[in-house]
Order: sequence, then structure tokens, then C-alpha cells
Amino acid sequence: MKQSKFLKVLCGAAAAAMLLSACGGTASSSAATDSTAADTATTDTAAASGTTLTYWSMWNSTEGQAKVIQEAADAYEAKTGIKINIEWKGRDVKNLIGAALDAGEQIDFFDQDYVFISQQCGKYCADLTEMNAASGLEDHTFPVLLETAKSYTDGVLKVIPYQPYTSGVWYNKAMFEAAGIEKVPETFDELLDVCAKLKESGVNPMTCDQGDGTALLMGFQLGRYIGQDALVETIDNKSWADVPEVKKAAEDIYSLFSNGYMSEYAPANYPDGENELGYEESAMLLQASWVPNEVVQNTGAQIDWGFFPWPAVEGGVDGTEAAMVGAQGFGIVDKSEHKQEAYDFIMSVVTGEYDLKMAQSVSSIPADTDNTEWPTAVAGAEPYFKEMTKSYLWAVGLQKNADYKDYIQEAINQLCKMEINPDEFVSQLASM
Repeated sequence: MKQSKFLKVLCGAAAAAMLLSACGGTASSSAATDSTAADTATTDTAAASGTTLTYWSMWNSTEGQAKVIQEAADAYEAKTGIKINIEWKGRDVKNLIGAALDAGEQIDFFDQDYVFISQQCGKYCADLTEMNAASGLEDHTFPVLLETAKSYTDGVLKVIPYQPYTSGVWYNKAMFEAAGIEKVPETFDELLDVCAKLKESGVNPMTCDQGDGTALLMGFQLGRYIGQDALVETIDNKSWADVPEVKKAAEDIYSLFSNGYMSEYAPANYPDGENELGYEESAMLLQASWVPNEVVQNTGAQIDWGFFPWPAVEGGVDGTEAAMVGAQGFGIVDKSEHKQEAYDFIMSVVTGEYDLKMAQSVSSIPADTDNTEWPTAVAGAEPYFKEMTKSYLWAVGLQKNADYKDYIQEAINQLCKMEINPDEFVSQLASM
């Protein structure tokens, strides 16, 4: 990797002579190109030596992501003299950040799911348009991520995506091979055929956790029929009984359980469902791309993972080009006095060496498109991910409406437990 502009500025500045000894070229990576989007720093960064930036992180300090970010922060301080004060808030940062910023707490940047930052925290975040243009970030990021992020903030980018994720069916390749399955299903009818073969081979074809797991099943199936916009309109208008595809999707999901294609424990309490794949009790799970890493952490299993998008349905409006395509994201607080410095540090995390290290440490998708070698556990999603042009919300919007999401979730869980049938499911939602 060539020395970046960021390092060249430091090494060329007379005022930064004390840093010259630390300005050797960065370690090269076969997956990174000669230049990364971190090449954005100006002489202002060198002049900021001694500055401390406060970063509220969504990770716990023991997590793989945190370890890579801490390593990047240490390297950034060694090269610039700028300290990154990291407060490891864990997932609670989602509940804490708004109140802290409203109270005037000094925070320079933070991270969370990039949809959450865009939708819930956009008013706190700086417009990154000019800095992104100067850095060339768009040359290193999947277009669908940037365009989706902009769509939530009227075309203005207020978040820097990293650690991308997607959703689909994760499966055990060995179980497919043992059942004589040579081709992944592309339609729901083909999925049913795959389930039948797996069941005949003596394994549970599928499993799921109740809550997010069952919401994904219903969200994807109904989304395939009518698309996300129509699904959200159905919720907002409470028009469940007027949309025939609602009953059809309910019948499809119900059939997975009634035909014995789901594990007898499904829907299970999280993470018991996904752990069934680690214990080789079930073959398939519809979830996001963090599942392989979670299963390894929970069970120690070494699985040869396969992937395919949730299949299309007959007469549906969406196909495999539509999926939950998202990322974690960094937001820079607009009131920060060190926005450029924060941006430069973030670029060092989301591109090049540290982006690759993060992907390898937790088996996640690289954010930098120049890091082309995906970890083995998620590599099966790569060809599909690059063809995904339509980005779904989580559960295809089933959880978007705060007034109704719990009611909808309860009905879905009851359907999956076969406590109610598809007709009763429709009637229950129509009575909201």
C-alpha cells in the first residue's frame, strides 16, 4: 500500500519533526489497493497533535470489532498525537446518545446501525458531503449503502457505513450434500422441495428464533409478494384483510411449521435457534450475515457455510435483488470542533488495513470494496450482495411502526407456533 496523503502530510510538515520516526509506510495488504479513502487529512491534523476526541462506541471492549478499533486508535495517536478517548457503551449507546447530546455532553463521534443514525440521530450529525468528496469514499463503498443512507436524510450523507451486513438463508453445505441437494432454491416452491429432501435425510430443514427470526420470515415472504412500500402501507392503513397476499404469505410460513420443515424447538428463544446450526441439528436459518460469527462464538462449531437470498414467489413484485442491505455506521457530531480529525480517524477504520482486519476477526463483510477477499464464512453471500439493488428495512418494515410492531410480532409468533391459523392471523391483525 502506498503511503497515504494523511501520512505524507505528517512526514512532510516541519512542525511535526517529532513524528517523523513514526511515519514509515503502513503494512501492505494483498486485499487493499495502493490508495484508500483515508487519504484525506490536511495539515490541520498535524497541527492538532495533543487533541483528544471522544468516541462513544456501540461495542463492548471484549468484542472483536472493539479490538480492531482500539488498535486503529492507538495507531492513529502514534501517527498524529491525537488521542481517541473511547467509551465502550455497548448496544446501550442507542438509548443513551440522544439524551447525552441534548444535555450538551462533549462527544465528537459515535457509531450504531447506520439506519438508526440517519433516521434517529441525523439532527445531531454533520453533513459529510464535502469531506466524502475530498476523500474519494464513494470509490471504496458499495453504492447501495451510500444511496440508502442518503435516502433517509434528504440526499445528504450524515453517516459513514462500515461492517456491512445482509440477510438471507445461511445453511450447512455438508447437510445439503448429504441430502443430495445440488442447487440452492430460487423460488419458494423450490425451497419446500429442499426442505422435503433435508427432512428425508434425517435433519431439521430449518429453524428460527422467535422475535426477530419469525419477523424476518413473515417480512420477507410478504415483501416478496407486494414489496416493502406496500407492506408498510398495509401496516399504516391497517388494511390486512384487504390485501390477499397477507393470507397467502401466512399460509406459506405456516406450511413450513405444519409440514415439519421447522425444528421442533422453533420458534426458539434467542440464541437457541441459531445455535441449532452449530450443534448440527438444523440445516438452514434466515438471518443476517453476523450469524456465522455468533454461532462460532456460541458453540465453537466449524461449519462450511453456504448462503442464498430468500427465494422469490410466484407473481411477486420483488426477487432476490431485494434484501436487507445495511451496515454499522459512524456519525460525527455537528457541534464537534474536530470534525475533520474525527473523519480522518474513521477513514482509517472503514478502509484499507483495519477494515480488512475487522472483517477477518469477526467473519464480516469488508466495507472497503478494494478488500476483495471475503472471510470464508460469509463468502457465499458475495455474488448475491453485489447484485442487490433494493434495500429492505429490518424485517422488511414490519417493525417500523412503533404503535403496532409489538401487536404484529405477537400475531406472527402465534402463527409460527401454530396457535392460530392463517385466517385467524389476518383477522387478528385486521382488528388492530
